[in-house]
Amino acid sequence: MLKKGFIVLFVFVIMSSLVLIGCGSKGGDNTGKQSASNGSGVTKIIKFAHNGPSIPEHPMNVAANKFKELVEKNSNGQLKVEIYPAGQLGDARTIVEGVQMGTIEMGDVENGPMGRFVPAAMLWDLPYLFRDLDHAHKVLDGPVGQKIADMYLEKGIRLLAYNDGGFRYFTNNKRPIKTPDDMKGLKIRVMESEVMIDSINAFGATAVPMAFGEVYTALQQGTVDGQENPLDLIDSQKFYEVQDYLSLSEHFYYPRQYIISENFYKSLSPELQKVVADAAKEACKVQREELAKYNANMLDKLKEAGMQVNEVEKELFMQIAKEKVYPKFYSKIGNGDEAAGKALIDEALNTK
Repeated sequence: MLKKGFIVLFVFVIMSSLVLIGCGSKGGDNTGKQSASNGSGVTKIIKFAHNGPSIPEHPMNVAANKFKELVEKNSNGQLKVEIYPAGQLGDARTIVEGVQMGTIEMGDVENGPMGRFVPAAMLWDLPYLFRDLDHAHKVLDGPVGQKIADMYLEKGIRLLAYNDGGFRYFTNNKRPIKTPDDMKGLKIRVMESEVMIDSINAFGATAVPMAFGEVYTALQQGTVDGQENPLDLIDSQKFYEVQDYLSLSEHFYYPRQYIISENFYKSLSPELQKVVADAAKEACKVQREELAKYNANMLDKLKEAGMQVNEVEKELFMQIAKEKVYPKFYSKIGNGDEAAGKALIDEALNTK
């Protein structure tokens, strides 16, 4: 009887072990499937920030939405883009710092603050560097633009593509600006850019660096007399409500750029890196096209809003720029080498 009981107990133990082994095998299969899913199916979020207008039809937002569409479609759901316009995540400098630290994955930023991070990027802020839009695009998309983009990597930032902010124009409440003499005594708001500050001062005005979101109120209250921006921003920010004169100076060109955290970029597979890079290039191409259409009738619109528009003797401003401003930044643009900085400026100027 005891022997029979032992046999029954032995058979029970063996059967229980087999059941446990089977369950363990099934658990192992499930874990493997979950790991595979986490490896390829987890959605990564790209927070995409800019400090431009929030209106959907503005070229910045048309381009941002094109980027989102392409990335989400071509990544098969592995990447999701969240767009934060109108400075929701901070001004341009804050966005750049966020991208550098990795707290913001991507940004569409103006060049103004970039000189603090990559001194050679001050090149793009030089007054009258570009003859026209075609010249600007050839320089940015060519060897000079790539040389500067390569320098971003040392700062933990990858520049994916340049887009177009257009040329910048003076507005003010005092008088038409036709020559540098007309700048005297004017307080002009500028971006946080050393080159821009020194340029406006060299032209004869007093440069007042100020965050973009503060400009309208400063103009309204008379804290500054004027400002300088592209036509689309003069319109979208309704500066025509608090400014009388628009001078067609085209003194600065305004390249914007799609930047991404290098650490985040490296965390992506090569396939997803290509998805993001290709989408950025296409979005920036769309932005350039949209801006041209957006600005087509902008002068007429601003005139109808009550602004007085005048031509400018650009040659007088160009002379000051090349004699007083350019030499001051040779060393910084050349990373401590004046000859290298001058050579880079000349290469940009002479690009055909």
